[in-house]
Amino acid sequence: MSYREAPAPPALAHLVRCCWTSRADAAAPAPVRVLPDGCADLLLEFEPTLRARWIGTMTRARLVPVAPGSVRFGIRFAPGGLAPLLGAPLGLLTDGDAALDALRPRAWQVPLQALADTTGFEARSRVVWRSIAGALPALAPDHAMLALLAGLEAMPRLPRVEALAAAAGVGRRTLERRFEATLGVSPVQHLRWLRFERARRLLDGGGRAHAHVALDAGYADQAHFIREFARFSGLTPGRWPG
Repeated sequence: MSYREAPAPPALAHLVRCCWTSRADAAAPAPVRVLPDGCADLLLEFEPTLRARWIGTMTRARLVPVAPGSVRFGIRFAPGGLAPLLGAPLGLLTDGDAALDALRPRAWQVPLQALADTTGFEARSRVVWRSIAGALPALAPDHAMLALLAGLEAMPRLPRVEALAAAAGVGRRTLERRFEATLGVSPVQHLRWLRFERARRLLDGGGRAHAHVALDAGYADQAHFIREFARFSGLTPGRWPG
């Protein structure tokens, strides 16, 4: 299977991470293991008929069947980036999906027909960028939450939820409500995913003992690391192909 990404322009990066496309092999491909990435997506398939559906924030890996030769185009939103476009709490989509027709954005007109009429990955990505840029004046994003989520990814050591709430100037329950609305998961769940993602990148880099990966990623011990890694990926670190 081939896969490509086009990063969002800087002016849209607080809302959108990238556009992406995949093309399955002509022979019957194996199911694809899709890992949680802290993001929600809009997935489009153009053949045999146009289909579009939302994919919510995931808390565990999914094995996704793929039709031979199928082509998919997706819009991956930055953590918290879909909520202002959708105008609905992201908890509606967590660990699930919904047809675009069942959950139409309130502040963004998805350019379905323009995407269907356009060929080529780069050209389709430009259609997406133009449409989201046009929606910006009507949006009312939670800028503080978007900044908090972006800042978490850059922190060398992840905080506890209480410290995160204190830094945001709110109580824990208020922080939990804002996470559920903008991301679809709790702050505890998002911090667990961030820790897993750091561990996965360390494993993919190779040459590190699991005990060192556990320590550097912020786990209490190696057993904690193994449990959490298996929960998010469906595989133990020893079976991870990275």
